[in-house]
Amino acid sequence: MTPARAARQRGQAAVEALALLPLLVLVALLALQLAAVLGAGLEAQGRVRAAALGATAAPGGRADVAAAVPVPRLVPGAGRMAVRARARVRTP
Repeated sequence: MTPARAARQRGQAAVEALALLPLLVLVALLALQLAAVLGAGLEAQGRVRAAALGATAAPGGRADVAAAVPVPRLVPGAGRMAVRARARVRTP
């Protein structure tokens, strides 16, 4: 292979890699968004557990607790998101 042809092939590979850059950025943003949703889910679960432990109900009664945690938007164009959790506590 001649040096000129090798240089052209390297240049084309650089252009192809540059064309993939927006796709790679989008995939990274989607992965970060998924991590944010999972984190909000864990936080909502913790809030409901804490509320359930503090819930009081008459003997033989029940108490319903709920929590909603907003999810930060990392992907442009995504709507508002929130993770909701709820639990029902029955007292003996």
